[in-house]
Order: sequence, then C-alpha cells, then structure tokens
Amino acid sequence: MLYSSNLKHSVHLIWLFRCVRNVTCKAITPTRIDNMAKIHTLKISNFKGLEKFEHVFGMTDFVCLIGRGDSGKTTILEAISAVLSPNWNLTFYDTDFFNGNIANPIEIEASLYDLPATLIQESKYGLFIRGLDISTNLIHDDIEDSHVTILTIKLIVDKNLEPKWFVINDRVSQQSIEIRASDRASFNVFLVSDYIDRHFSWSKGNPLYSLLKGEDISSDKTNIIIDAFREAKEKIDATSFSHLDSVIDKIKISAQTLGVDISNTNTTIDFKDISIKDGRICLHENTVPFRQKGKGSKRLISIAIQTELAKEGGILLIDEIEQGLEPDRAQHLARTLKTQNKGQVFITTHSRDVLVELTAKDIFRIKKGNSNLFTFESSLQACIRSNPEAFFSDRVLVCEGPTEIGICRGLNNFRISKGKLNVSFLGVRFANGNGSNQIEYAKAFKESGYEVCLFCDSDVAAVNDSKPALLEIGINIVDCELNKSIENHLFEDLPWNGIKSLLEYRISEKGEENVSDSIKSKYSGIFPTDWINQDTDLMRKAIYDASVTKKNEWFKRTDHGEKLGDISCANTEEMKGKKLDLILSKLSNWIDNA
Repeated sequence: MLYSSNLKHSVHLIWLFRCVRNVTCKAITPTRIDNMAKIHTLKISNFKGLEKFEHVFGMTDFVCLIGRGDSGKTTILEAISAVLSPNWNLTFYDTDFFNGNIANPIEIEASLYDLPATLIQESKYGLFIRGLDISTNLIHDDIEDSHVTILTIKLIVDKNLEPKWFVINDRVSQQSIEIRASDRASFNVFLVSDYIDRHFSWSKGNPLYSLLKGEDISSDKTNIIIDAFREAKEKIDATSFSHLDSVIDKIKISAQTLGVDISNTNTTIDFKDISIKDGRICLHENTVPFRQKGKGSKRLISIAIQTELAKEGGILLIDEIEQGLEPDRAQHLARTLKTQNKGQVFITTHSRDVLVELTAKDIFRIKKGNSNLFTFESSLQACIRSNPEAFFSDRVLVCEGPTEIGICRGLNNFRISKGKLNVSFLGVRFANGNGSNQIEYAKAFKESGYEVCLFCDSDVAAVNDSKPALLEIGINIVDCELNKSIENHLFEDLPWNGIKSLLEYRISEKGEENVSDSIKSKYSGIFPTDWINQDTDLMRKAIYDASVTKKNEWFKRTDHGEKLGDISCANTEEMKGKKLDLILSKLSNWIDNA
C-alpha cells in the first residue's frame, strides 16, 4: 500500500480526498482578507553582492529596479523574500555572505506599514510597533498619535548559517522578539524567478495554499485511508474539485487579464512522483501539469496567482519580468500590474519595452557599489519614452540629435575595427537629446548617478549659455566651435575624397540630378559642369548650405549620421589637428573613460 506520512499535516489535502470518496462538504464562504503589509524602508548588510544598502521607498506601490548586470537588483528581491519568508528553515551558504566573509553576519531589515491587524495586537507584536512621521518620512521607536504604524522585521544569519527572525524596537527593554514563521506567512510574499514549479501545487508555503487560506472552508477532519494510488488518481481525475473552484476561477480571470488562456485548468495529482503528499496535488491543463508549460506562461500564471493574493494588499516580487514573454505581453503585464494591483510590486527588468510603460517615479536605479538607489526626475519622462535603452547603462552620451547619435555609432564601428573595446562593453549608451531637451536631459542623467557627456553644436545661444553650469556639475562637453554645427566641420575639415564619399552616399539616396540641383541652387556664380571634382571654398559652402536646407536636410537621421561617422573616422589621418578630428578624439577618449 502506498501512502504519505505528510497527509496528517494537511487538513486541506484530507478534505480533497474526502471529495473523491463522495463525502458531502459545505460550500465555501469567502472571508475578508486582512491587510497585507508594504515595505517602507529596506536595509541590507553583508548579503551576497551588497555590503551596505538602505533605501526609503516611502509609500511607493510600484518599484522597477534597473541597473547593469551584477549590480544587485536580484539580491534586493531575494533579501525581501528572505526577511519576510514564511519558511523557518531557509538554507544559507558561506557564499551568501558579502565576499564570502562569514565573520560579518547577514542582516536584513524591512520596515512595514499597512500591517495585518492580528500582528499588531498586544498579545502578538503590538508592544514593538514603531511610528512613521509622514511629514519627514522618518521612522521613530516612540510612536505618536499622528504616526503611521510600522513593524520592523529583522533577519540575522551568522557563521552558523541558522537564520533567525525578530521584530525589533529599541524603545522597549526587550529590544527584539522572535517572529514565528506562521506570522511571517501572513505577509504573503512570494518571489517569481526561475524556480516557480512549486507555485502550482497546493502544499503549505506556496501561494496557492495561501490563497486557499483566504477562503472559509468547513469540513470534518476524520482521517482517510488511501487504498491505492492509481485508484485514487483515477477518482481524482474524474472528480470536480468543487471546493477549489472559487480559487481556480479567480486565477483564470487574473491570467486572462495578463494575456494567457488557462480556461481548461483543473486540479489533480501530478504523476511526477508516485508518493502522495500535498506537494503532488497540482494545477493541470486537462492531463498536463502546469510545470510542463513554457517559461513565459508559467511565470504569467504564477503572477496571476499572486496578484489574487495582493488584491487587498501584499508584496509581489518579480525578477526579470520580461523573461519568456513577447514584447507586447511584457508591456501588457507591466501596465496591468502597475494600474490594477492594490498591493506593492517590486520588479527588475532589462527590457526597453517594459520601461516605456512606466513613469519616471516608478524607476529606481542601482549602481554596483552604491549603498542606495537613484531615483529619476519627472523631467526625464519624455527621455524614457524616446531613449529607454540609455537608462540601463552606467554612462550616457547625450547627443543633440539623430545626426550626432549616428556619428557616435560610426565612431563605435571604427573603434571595433581597430580592436578597441565597444561602447556596450564599457557601459556607454547614446541618448537622443531631441535638440531643445539636451541640456535638461544631461542634468537629469547626472543627478541620477550616471556619468554624462554632452555632444552638441555651438550654434544656439541658449545652449551655449547653459554649458558653464553643466561643466560645473561634472558633465563633460564635446562641442563645435562657437556658432558652428557639426555639418560646418564636416564640409570644412574633411578631405575632398571624404566629401565625395558623402556626395555619393546622398546621390545613391536621391539621385544625381536632385543632388546637383540642390547644390547648384546654393552656389554663387557659374556652376561647374564637373562640380563633383571641384574642391573650392565656394563649392564646400554650397554643399554645406544644401545639406542643411530646412525640410531637405541631408543627415538628420541616425542611419545617415552613422554614414557621416564612418566616413569621418576613415579620414582622421588626413584631418590631424582639425576640429572634426579633435571632436572624434575627445568622444573616443570619454568612451574609454580617459
């Protein structure tokens, strides 16, 4: 006979098998879900790649963490998951300590508001509550009537690798008290990462089980003997688990909202393991267990389960939200979580598609080695829409417009051809300053912790007047000579062979007659028949004037600008000491961080 020793630990599992044996069960009456906490302040010490970290999130409901690889984004989510974990036996290793130094304990603190009423009763942790002064965003051990109630949970792991959780407050003589796993479970915090198969089983500690606890289930608790696994499996497969229908229906609707169809979902035993225990009672689509679905669908379904938990509050953690999803589904997921969730959501992303769905205040940047997060000014909102990729870099080269971006791309091509490091490896990204916004963007990026260089013309007085202030706050500037644009230097400094290459490129786009006529219209005097071989100041000026004619500008596109960059870099030896050569050299030196 096959049976499970774990059955006695799961009243709900016994109830499942009662249904299989046609035992009459009472209907489920939904109960009010108690408040689920949100994080106001998070502190982390000596955990993985974070030696010291502290950030005040305040009353923020949506947090999108961005940063370069290995900056600590995932570690922050893992820290939240650990300090609020419903498990009592989390496993830690020496490698979980910062730099593997076990002499310094891991310490993680989460200060929470919107607390479940059961936790702040005097018989629980009411004596340890703290007070948040909304006007200053500071937390005090002594609480006043105007304060918001705060509970601070602290996880400590020393060299013995045994985690211990406490509620702390320096006001009381007993400065801390241990908090039980069952009480931490009331926070309903779950991390969506690469290991989510367990989220589809009904075992304790999983989100489905937590969701089931939100339903008021009445049943007898008499022991049931399972005669044979296959007999039970056949009966379960043929049985409607009506007592789980309300939970399943919620998940179906939530999943549909997120863009995944699981309308054929049922609950039955997973054949993955022959033993019968609560962990084997899993969600299936017809006879196929959810664990066999694709990564994207599994993550969406897991999120659907947890958004049901968070409908009245709670904390949802999603690492790399775009994983396994098409761009449109990633965008829809981010937008839905932001607008429809009533709890608190933490996500990480490397996706431009996700970023464009968010506002500047939703985005928090972590830089490797920093002890807190950088936030973004609302002035960068338009830049987020037009240059989302720039926000994932460490260093931003703000370009006046698409021509300058293209030139930088051509410079990067040239660097690669010469065996130099590419801009991506060096953490550099080009951002379109959209002309009039370039000064504002450069300042805002600098204030958000990026290294910034501005590449611009010098033919606009307002921009020139702003440059001293930018230099004063540490922004590098690579610009043209006073009252000149990059096009001026192109047609003044390039050797004639380089200019002919530009003309041939333009002719390939528009045709020889079109190009010839546009230059002729700007030429003073009799236009030479063999104009393309006439290297004179008059011809250079006519070509320049034709190239910048409004509504017919030759190079105001990134791909055209890239051709400018390619041709300019190919002729640097013949331009030694000229302004265009100096501009390219300064840009390359800044990229190299020289």
